Amino acid sequence: MALWAVMDIGTNSCRLLIADYDQEAEKLHTLHRALRTTRIGLGMKDGDGYLNLTAMDRTVQALMEYSEVLQHYPIKKVVLLATQALRAARNQKEFKEKIKGRLGWDLEIISGEKEARFSYLGAIQGLAVTGVPLVIDIGGGSTEFICQVDKGNKKYQVHSLPLGALHLWENPLSDDIIQRRLAEALVDFSLPQKVSIVGVGGTATTVAAVKLGLGNYAAEKVQGLKLSYTELKAMYEKLKEMRPEERLQVAGISPGREDIIVSGMQILINIMAYWQAQQVMVSDQDLLQGAIFSNNQ
Repeated sequence: MALWAVMDIGTNSCRLLIADYDQEAEKLHTLHRALRTTRIGLGMKDGDGYLNLTAMDRTVQALMEYSEVLQHYPIKKVVLLATQALRAARNQKEFKEKIKGRLGWDLEIISGEKEARFSYLGAIQGLAVTGVPLVIDIGGGSTEFICQVDKGNKKYQVHSLPLGALHLWENPLSDDIIQRRLAEALVDFSLPQKVSIVGVGGTATTVAAVKLGLGNYAAEKVQGLKLSYTELKAMYEKLKEMRPEERLQVAGISPGREDIIVSGMQILINIMAYWQAQQVMVSDQDLLQGAIFSNNQ
């Protein structure tokens, strides 16, 4: 048994995956998952931000809880990753030293391109996609786009856009401005004729859970679920009119997601409108699984 523990410090949440990697079958078997809404990116200014002390402490506390969980498993390797908030933070070194001092772990702050590649590897495993998958990962602080253009040579188109659900919630933008940012960022991003959009991350899995009315999240039910642009738009308009505390009464919306879900959906809907996509397929697997696959290729 080769057990891996992968943790991801995202802008909005801090997650843990403990999984057994079967080398012969090239498959993962999940043993434990956890998520804490730590919001390390809260209050950061675009391109010139500092992680605040309270947010850092919340995140370290979550990691300490995860460290205790790890004691119950014969872990082969521990991987700790961080994404957009840490990429942009001027005091990232201070936070890395804090984690090293408290837990002895080395934190890897991955690039937007590497984040996209991990998300792609995780998302497409075991997913029946018609055409070429375009994986879109809407996070708290950024959105990653990745599409394979040459399967034989493993060539990809990749782009990371610093626009995420938490930051959009803190700094609202109109649909027109979001469309303009997408057009500027994706001007050289060309899609194959037959392409299927695959959504990963908290926004995508939450809207899937809402569609299914899941009081308790079930990864196996979310995996591969398809949502049309029309039903996403209707869900968005309905949730937008609710107060955050009212959204918590909607089956599928968990604490920590009730305030930013509308912003995340605004990004997703605008992306679909930009490419005139009528449908998105949801994958419960993302960069956590992709990090393991990448290390075993």
